[in-house]
Amino acid sequence: MNFKLRLLLLTSFWFALSALVIGSFVTLQQTHTEQRTQQMLHRDLAAHMRDDSPLMEGTNYNPKALKSIFHTLMLLGPDFEIYFLDQQGRVRSHAAPEGKDIQAQVSLKPIEQFLTQQTLPILGDDPRNPAQKKVFSVAPITEFGSVVGYLYVVIGSEQRSLLDAEFSMLPIVHILSLAMVLIFSFSMLIYWLVNRTLLIPIAAMSQGLQAQSRDNFCLQPDFIKQVPELCPISQHFYQMSQRIQRQFLQLQQQESTRRELLMQLSHDLKTPLSSVLGYLETWQLQQTASNPLIATAHRNAQKLAMQLEQQLTLARSQKPQPEPQFELIALAHVIEESIESLAVHASRKQIKVNLTMSEATQIQGDKQLLQRLFANLLENAIRHAPAKSRINILSDSRKHGVSISVQNDVDPDAPSGDLGLGTKIIQSILALHQSKLSTLKSSSHYNQSFELPNTHHAH
Repeated sequence: MNFKLRLLLLTSFWFALSALVIGSFVTLQQTHTEQRTQQMLHRDLAAHMRDDSPLMEGTNYNPKALKSIFHTLMLLGPDFEIYFLDQQGRVRSHAAPEGKDIQAQVSLKPIEQFLTQQTLPILGDDPRNPAQKKVFSVAPITEFGSVVGYLYVVIGSEQRSLLDAEFSMLPIVHILSLAMVLIFSFSMLIYWLVNRTLLIPIAAMSQGLQAQSRDNFCLQPDFIKQVPELCPISQHFYQMSQRIQRQFLQLQQQESTRRELLMQLSHDLKTPLSSVLGYLETWQLQQTASNPLIATAHRNAQKLAMQLEQQLTLARSQKPQPEPQFELIALAHVIEESIESLAVHASRKQIKVNLTMSEATQIQGDKQLLQRLFANLLENAIRHAPAKSRINILSDSRKHGVSISVQNDVDPDAPSGDLGLGTKIIQSILALHQSKLSTLKSSSHYNQSFELPNTHHAH
């Protein structure tokens, strides 16, 4: 779900919820205010009815006469329902139609609260609708100083409740429909504003940055002319682009200088290296028995001559470094060549290099880069390992490749490396092979591990 849809849904949901909560609160507050107002206006209604109409004849009352009086009063005030209650709150007389079910007793607690003038509104029982509570007016009926009953007047008759239910739904539906239209319109307005002021400029900036990557990271000067919210970001991007351009110029100058030095160095090394190769080949021709040290030196000199020729060719052609050539290679053979090339350094410290790997182990990789990788790893291990120790190269076949681990003990007096350059070369070569170097070291042990995949995925 993208940001646009999330913004629209969140805004609509939030405003719908807000409208529901606010509407419910307003409705409750309006009902509370209406009930309080009605009860305050008719607080003395029951007392006036009691005083104006003789309800009692001595200590007795006539139910038929009371019912006639209640009927007459309710005709004058159709919003009122009048009941005569005894001391226990039982309904003794009323003006309800024949056959209408009436609650037999009314709770006296709200009546007592009303007579003690507690805070209004006070809701009491409605004998015709036991499930509802309504505001009321009540007056005690006394005889010889004692309460013999109550005149109980319910404000808001059953007829009024039916009329409210009949006519109140249509305005509510209209109001809710209007509220939903307003909410949806406001959500669309917010979406349009955000889309116009943020989303569209961000998309334009993203396209500009993509064009920058295709144009040697060069941004146009008008790139900084963005909406106010994006101006700081665009300025930072433009400053970054300028810095990248300066670095490009510096790299071009350094590359030109490096190429000149490389050509000069290649010419200077080519002649003595050819002489060394000639002497080694002459030695091999003159000796009847082969010497493994001479064979290793001759093989390394040939490799050096080949690499020197490649570098000289690149320097002359002024072309970038060629892409790695990934192919299926025997990993054990590559590691054994690296071990042989460093055999002289290992023999000086009497260090033995043990390789535990199947000859059939094959991976996809660049052979020259992997030779350089293992040469750096072994050179680093030999430099830090104590004399007369061992360097173990272990392999473990995995589902998607081969896990390699180079382990050696650590000599605390060993010289430090070349400012981490070898490690950076190792990490770069592993990155080209979709792998990463993991190092575990302690005061006495060093373990470098990584995994070489058996398939290559182009970047």
